[in-house]
Amino acid sequence: MITKIAHRVFFILLLVFHSMSSQEAQNDNGKTSFFGYIYSKNYKIPAEKATVKIYLANGHKTFIADENGKFEMPNEYVNNIDYVEVSSIGFEKKVSKIVSDTIFLDDYSNQLSEVIVNSKSKIKDELSFFEKLKSFETNFSWNAKAAVYIPKSNDNKYVKNLLFAVSDFGGVKNLKYLPFKVNLYTVDSLGFPYKPILEKDILVTKTDTEKWTTVDVSKFKVAIPDEGFFVVFIILDGKDYKTDFVWSKHGSIAAVPALKAYKYNKNYIRKSYLCRPYNYALLNKSDAWTLEKLHYMIDIE
Repeated sequence: MITKIAHRVFFILLLVFHSMSSQEAQNDNGKTSFFGYIYSKNYKIPAEKATVKIYLANGHKTFIADENGKFEMPNEYVNNIDYVEVSSIGFEKKVSKIVSDTIFLDDYSNQLSEVIVNSKSKIKDELSFFEKLKSFETNFSWNAKAAVYIPKSNDNKYVKNLLFAVSDFGGVKNLKYLPFKVNLYTVDSLGFPYKPILEKDILVTKTDTEKWTTVDVSKFKVAIPDEGFFVVFIILDGKDYKTDFVWSKHGSIAAVPALKAYKYNKNYIRKSYLCRPYNYALLNKSDAWTLEKLHYMIDIE
């Protein structure tokens, strides 16, 4: 029992470190840097070349985001900012007292603006045939939730099935046959998963060798709302699995089902999000959703 607890604590500490390192990194000079991402609030695509201007007691500094909306600054500035201005062509300027690792900019209301039209034209409703030829496995830990945004369709029919490309991971066989849960979530004001739509999560266990695991939800008569919704894949608590850890070619991993995913395309509208509760267990923070740089293979019929 002590060994299992020690393993779990070690694994949680690794996840906490991974979460913290997502906001800090070392630059070429070995100094710690803070970095974040800037997105369009309406379309959830990166605000390319956005400007982050911070005002300090002794002046100001300006940083430019890259094509993925990522910006970086020395960590020493973060706690000494009087205020910060974030701006980009085609977006309204945002002013704040603090700098965040995820920033959403409002699009200008003038839909005839050439910049807005060009930005919207980049949005893709589908990945290409060639993008779907290559997929890879992604693993999780206990209580993790993976979500994929599904926009409203034109037919407005009830959703019949939820589809999940459940898989093994790292050469470990039969992980895909372990149980998991699914649900549908609403969309919050910033475009993140919010509240469950179904009263209870649906418990699922894969029993075949098909590529897609199908979950029938037709009896719930759910139609996609105007703002869309999320299809959510949920890993159970550690006590609900017979084995805590297994050894894979990537090292020790939680013995839970994995999902397949496609390579990230910043213009694809079906963004993927991940909630890692264990990342925040030792920091006394609530569950938090983060945008993932991949596309989980989750779909609907």
